[in-house]
Amino acid sequence: MLKQPENDGLTHFHGFLHADRLLLASPAALADVLVHRSYDFEKPPWSRNFLRKFLGDGLLMTEGDEHRHQRKQIMPAFSFRHIKELYPVFWAESIELCEVVKRELWEQPDKVLDIGHFSTMVTLDIIGLAGLGRDISSLRNNNDVLIENYKGFVSRVTPPIPTMGHGALPSKLNERVKVTTGNLKRICGEFGANKKSRMKMESEEGKDILSIMIRSNNFSDDGLVDQLLTFLAAGYMTYSRIISTLRKFTTTSPDRKALSDPDFDVATLLESLPYPNAVCNEVLRLFPSIPVSARLASRDTTVCGHFIPKGTLLHVVPWATNRDPALWGSDSEKFVPERWIDGSGRCTMNGGADSNYSFLTFLHGPRNCIGERFARAEMRALVAAFVGEFKMRMADPEEKVRPGGRITSKPIDGIRLKLEPVA
Repeated sequence: MLKQPENDGLTHFHGFLHADRLLLASPAALADVLVHRSYDFEKPPWSRNFLRKFLGDGLLMTEGDEHRHQRKQIMPAFSFRHIKELYPVFWAESIELCEVVKRELWEQPDKVLDIGHFSTMVTLDIIGLAGLGRDISSLRNNNDVLIENYKGFVSRVTPPIPTMGHGALPSKLNERVKVTTGNLKRICGEFGANKKSRMKMESEEGKDILSIMIRSNNFSDDGLVDQLLTFLAAGYMTYSRIISTLRKFTTTSPDRKALSDPDFDVATLLESLPYPNAVCNEVLRLFPSIPVSARLASRDTTVCGHFIPKGTLLHVVPWATNRDPALWGSDSEKFVPERWIDGSGRCTMNGGADSNYSFLTFLHGPRNCIGERFARAEMRALVAAFVGEFKMRMADPEEKVRPGGRITSKPIDGIRLKLEPVA
């Protein structure tokens, strides 16, 4: 509950067990915490220690100098140029998704499907090929041992209480977590070792993220496993962006014939389509995968000139900031893709907002989402392919989609769409 009015973007409130906390509610305050003094603030140790049991010491979990080092080594894999080279992978898997859904529709008399299941599988397949150089083929019902273990892994990754540690889980659940996590780390270790061997013997020049990291010679075997776990988590746990976008389309949009032309530059076309890109941007604004992120002051510091003592817990809330009427206007809660299209009909980068800090879906600064370009490209391809193949509407027009989840946000009950293939 709010305790007092905001003061230069800092709002005091009481959180779990009545603990004092600060909510960041202005662009200036967000800029201080995320950019100007980003390494003065770290993920709280209780959440970091819990997630480390699953994700190891990959980029998502590290802080300070180690985070700077890892980010520098991984950054080339997410460069603008490299993401452009991955578009054919995104597009091929997007077409595969459409074919699988078409086959499934033949078995559904009412032509209604929960698209969440398919979105999860295709995002896993994409991270497999583009991230690991491995054809997981989950869309084609391939019972890949990595995916079978990972399904159990991600289902247990969220702590039931924010301060609860791994060892405090009920004994049976704790044992299942250890077994599943151990299996997954072993599988990733074997895969990384095999990948290294193939690259040495065959002079393999893979474009996947893992190949780039191996060629850098900056990661130990254990370090590669930690990064693999992080990439798999990112691929599996953000599929809600896709299904949230699809339900916003009721008509076909891009020219699939042009996109299917092998001589056409898929990346250029996908990035140039104003309305589909505007819809994707608006969905990213209204439905951030990480609705809230906590930071703990690791030293005495300041925010907007206000003294912040070491140990102070602060909250960055993309869900609230992205919908703040002071930043987005009176229609901030409404789905308005047109806010992302300027007078010339081209997509804008800020959606009409005055500050970059009005949009926090990928955060900002040195701790922002390193995979933003990857996620946007993947989303463009999947949405463009799907809305080019199907007419769609909600199976129940009155149904309210309920977001849920503690770490990432996704629809609690899935999203059921009535689909009709385009003739």
